[in-house]
Amino acid sequence: MNIPHQSAPETAEVAIPRQLLLSVYLIVPALVAFVLADLFYFGGSLRPYMGVEAMLLPVFVFVFNLPHIIASFFSFFDNEYIAHYRRHLFVYLPMVLTATALLLYVDYRLGVAFFLINDVWHGVKQKVGIGLILGARPSLLFHAWKLLPFITTSIAILYFVSPSVIPYWFIEYISPTLLVGAILILLTMVVMIVTSRASVRWYIFAVSGLFLASYLFILVEYIFFAILAFRFVHDVSAFAFYATHDQNRARFGGKNWFYKAFGVVPISILVMTLILGFGLAAIIRYATDGLAIGYSIVILIAMIHYYLEAVMWRRNSPHRQHIRVE
Repeated sequence: MNIPHQSAPETAEVAIPRQLLLSVYLIVPALVAFVLADLFYFGGSLRPYMGVEAMLLPVFVFVFNLPHIIASFFSFFDNEYIAHYRRHLFVYLPMVLTATALLLYVDYRLGVAFFLINDVWHGVKQKVGIGLILGARPSLLFHAWKLLPFITTSIAILYFVSPSVIPYWFIEYISPTLLVGAILILLTMVVMIVTSRASVRWYIFAVSGLFLASYLFILVEYIFFAILAFRFVHDVSAFAFYATHDQNRARFGGKNWFYKAFGVVPISILVMTLILGFGLAAIIRYATDGLAIGYSIVILIAMIHYYLEAVMWRRNSPHRQHIRVE
């Protein structure tokens, strides 16, 4: 999810609590404490199970990634939104999907790498975009704060998930590159905190701490925790925006025919967004499980999400009229 700048329109009756956007980062010290306890009190007994393979755990697969992606599509079942985004929906998006599908077909490894890099960029943009909402200034320092985690995280995720796409000569430089990246993130964080408004300082600390803790998890070989922390913060924050937007849109007289199909169910759209997101994601997982192209289908669904997120939260977009943080 990719949110630039804050607005407080009258069409956003329900607000996203600022405390929620900060509290999701409490998972970081919790995971750090877990790692330290396992290392110093249990001799690292859980470390062998904390590799990237843990991403295949059924609980992780069911809870993370795809549910929030599916939930992000619900708001587009609205004739006014379809009309506003028609060029993106019917021209540019098909071009992106065609290019991605061709890349997966021609060189599957590069297609997966392209997907992973887009996933990292998408996640980093969400975090720094919320920073803008909370009062960060879009300066050169801010852009450095955005690019440093993107570069280091992209290198790390490619190395652990798709190492065959990394040039052989670069392998020996990965560790020093990540170390330099972590040092630069720390220095950037300090300068950002000193020069930023008080309203956003804790958030800058929390986001930077997430990436620094991820470097720690990699060093001590709890790689799954680096992925888990990133996904947890991203997905919970994303659901907060989707559910709030869809609730406010409905209260303002939105004509979303997807939600109207479930109008007989006596629950708020805030809750329905969550239930439908997880339910439909589970169906898609079940339908694609075991298919030779199952993972490619999930990648294409994710690419739809990444593209739409890049346009739906722009300043003065219809989506932005129904979002407020306080």
